[in-house]
Amino acid sequence: MDGEEKKEVKERLRKIPGIGENAAEALYRLGIRDARDLVGRSPEDMYEELRNMKDFYAEPCMLNSLKVAVKYASSKK
Repeated sequence: MDGEEKKEVKERLRKIPGIGENAAEALYRLGIRDARDLVGRSPEDMYEELRNMKDFYAEPCMLNSLKVAVKYASSKK
């Protein structure tokens, strides 16, 4: 995926409630490309995966953002 595609994906992710620039980058690194990819995902597991990434700092508030995003995605089914 080139830089322009990554930018478009992150812009789409930032439309999810609670998702800012840093959280969009986190979701992108987790392989999330749109809200549908969050359905059925565990916010806690995603947060732990982010915390284990050597080149990414997952702030403690990131877990709350992930919870909001998953709840939003699940309600859009």
